[in-house]
Amino acid sequence: MKDQVVTRRRGAALEAAILDAAWEELLTQGYINFTIEGVAKRAGTSRPVLYRRWPNRVSLATAAIIHFTKANPISVPDMGNVRDELCLLLRKFADRIPPNSTRLFFDVSSDMAAHGDSFTDERFKEKLLGDLINRAVARGEIDENRLTPLVNWVPTGLVLTLTMISGKTPSDEAIAAIVDQVFLPIVSTTERRN
Repeated sequence: MKDQVVTRRRGAALEAAILDAAWEELLTQGYINFTIEGVAKRAGTSRPVLYRRWPNRVSLATAAIIHFTKANPISVPDMGNVRDELCLLLRKFADRIPPNSTRLFFDVSSDMAAHGDSFTDERFKEKLLGDLINRAVARGEIDENRLTPLVNWVPTGLVLTLTMISGKTPSDEAIAAIVDQVFLPIVSTTERRN
């Protein structure tokens, strides 16, 4: 019989394993059935190890959401025009959203509110449009003065809304409509809009 060496995970490796397990637990069990015990079992560790890092299940769930987002970044190369870049970015964004995310995020949001927290917190903000918008402004395709925090939220916000309403990933046609019929008419330079 061969001796098996058990490697004890510590630090960042342990935290990543726990957060990966928490994300999987959220996807399979939903937030309603999400437990510290279930995550500990899935991660192959103990509940006290989790409680030392996260005081309650909502803090663990939100940490798992942030971890998933950071582990799956969305980037779009310079394609020479803002329309194609936006369509690709929104396609990648829509494809990254889990199918059961609507219920999951509503359930987590409710618990977060009870703890005085929300998804509007800076920890959850992803600067998806940053580089893309900067390139478009430099190319003269977007009027920088038309960009406000609310306007910048419109493309991804509409993808999230369509996902919540339909319960499925938006089609390429729906994404093109968000870009062509909503976002670009708001932000395009005067020359482009004429």
